[in-house]
Amino acid sequence: MRRLMRPAEAHPSRHRQLPAMFKVGIIGFGGGSALIPVMERELVNDRGGLDERAFVQDTVIANITPGALPVKLAALAGVRLGGAWLGAASAFAVALPGSALTVALLAFFTTLGPGGIRMVEGLSLGVTAFILYLLGHYAAKVLRPSGRWSPSGVVIAVAVFALTGLGVTARLINELTGAALLEPPTLSALAVILLALAIVAVATLVQRLRSGPNQLAEDGGSSGPGMRRAARGSVGLAVIAVVGTVVGVLLLPPGGFMGLVALSTVSSFGGGEAYVAVADGFFVAPGIVDADAFYGQVVPVANALPGPILVKIAAGMAFSVGSEWGGPVLGVAAAVVATVVSVASCAAIAVSVLGIYDAARRSRFVRNVAAVILPVVCGLLASTAVAMLHASAGIADRTDLPATAVVISTATLALVVAALQPRLRVPDPIAIGFCALLSLSVVILVGR
Repeated sequence: MRRLMRPAEAHPSRHRQLPAMFKVGIIGFGGGSALIPVMERELVNDRGGLDERAFVQDTVIANITPGALPVKLAALAGVRLGGAWLGAASAFAVALPGSALTVALLAFFTTLGPGGIRMVEGLSLGVTAFILYLLGHYAAKVLRPSGRWSPSGVVIAVAVFALTGLGVTARLINELTGAALLEPPTLSALAVILLALAIVAVATLVQRLRSGPNQLAEDGGSSGPGMRRAARGSVGLAVIAVVGTVVGVLLLPPGGFMGLVALSTVSSFGGGEAYVAVADGFFVAPGIVDADAFYGQVVPVANALPGPILVKIAAGMAFSVGSEWGGPVLGVAAAVVATVVSVASCAAIAVSVLGIYDAARRSRFVRNVAAVILPVVCGLLASTAVAMLHASAGIADRTDLPATAVVISTATLALVVAALQPRLRVPDPIAIGFCALLSLSVVILVGR
């Protein structure tokens, strides 16, 4: 069987790994699950170097471990392609643009005011349309593997959407139409992934019992160079997190701030939106971070910019506390350390799980997971698409644009891109830039 973690010298694509991850960090509006197709587009091809099966396994690991999903996907891909150093560098590359932009916008928040955020949000509407196209393209590729729809895949995707996306769908319809649809309870992405893994585990057990004792021996996996590489990567990232925490404690004593950054990161399941609540409990409620600064500046800025929301919020809080403690220079230094700590903390856990997963790569359970998890991801992406349209409606309200028109226009632009992109083959950065400038122009000309 072809090894999922091959020697680094087999991967000339490792030389473009860092630019690719930096690019994702720049265009990564939406965060979390929305970036799965974006990451797949960069990683699973002749240039990216990963095969589909490896990326599927990384997606599972990223969804069941705490922290920022894009950071974990980048770290896992880097470890596979080039070992520990590339894993760490990839994780930081995908987080750096958003973190740096967050600090820059917060530093000039008084000068720019809410107008600066609105400009970024205007750009994000067009980027959202392009990401919606990527979500649809990815789902169609998964659910139509040979040009025909897979009935089982469609059923799984629809079921997952019903479990995770009906609530935000009802909320969007209510806000656009004034209706009063009941918002059904929903499950988190983590809960759905764990439920799917539990079902696969039961099905695998039944298969093993039916196959008889002779087949049981085939299901073992052995540790190998892949597991050792993952172990080195995990230890290296953990050391970076610990050193960063110690430096942060010396740099910014209040409340052991950097230690709380690490703890809050590894306590955060469910993406950036969930981290807002986690950060509130760790930092805002105890009075370490001012509530007005958190909800009036850090959260809006983090949501308006590309990149992992968790890392942006951590960097933004550190900048706010550091600036209050010792001025803007200390604020920037604290933000850098907070970025290092949050990225290394979640990446270390994900890479350690990769080692365990690699040890079991021959198991029937892992093979069954690969067959089921992609339709599950498609259902999650459908929910993410609706959530992104709901966010677009919120931007419309803040810029005095008609929300219904903005949502319809965003979806229409995504369909136009889907129709033209396969024919014109415009490079992604150019297509994204065109969509972003188009939406910004509308916000400037029509909005307030």
